[in-house]
Amino acid sequence: MPADRPNGRPPSASVGAPDDDGWPGRDLGLPESGPGSVASPPRRLGQFLLDLLVGGLVASAISFPAPTYLSLAVWAVLVTVPVALIGQTPAMVLTGLRVLRADGAARVGVWALARTVSLFFVVPAVIMDRDSRGLHDRVSRTVVVRTR
Repeated sequence: MPADRPNGRPPSASVGAPDDDGWPGRDLGLPESGPGSVASPPRRLGQFLLDLLVGGLVASAISFPAPTYLSLAVWAVLVTVPVALIGQTPAMVLTGLRVLRADGAARVGVWALARTVSLFFVVPAVIMDRDSRGLHDRVSRTVVVRTR
């Protein structure tokens, strides 16, 4: 491989998949598998759907039938505040996932808001890089990892 490439990868390395000598999260210093490794897209999708369900149930407890805007507002608070403070939504606790700052900072903090706003558009979450980070993760400088 040419030494002039900053990441040592050829330009043909596909987006969204690890190269031949790596795994998602390797460039972030994360393990290949087990706790601390990058969470798989199917596991993240399940967690996302579970968070939507919890948000809808909480909104329904407030007002039945819950209008869509109330369900979305409850969901936004449900995923922003806990991620900002402890790095996990209720569904992440159940599914064994955690949001970490890619730069190693202790808390996600205000970046959780940018992450949630990006998720409203859904498409950013589907466009993933080689470390299985969606655009919403890259914007917020985060990575979702397994806790177990």
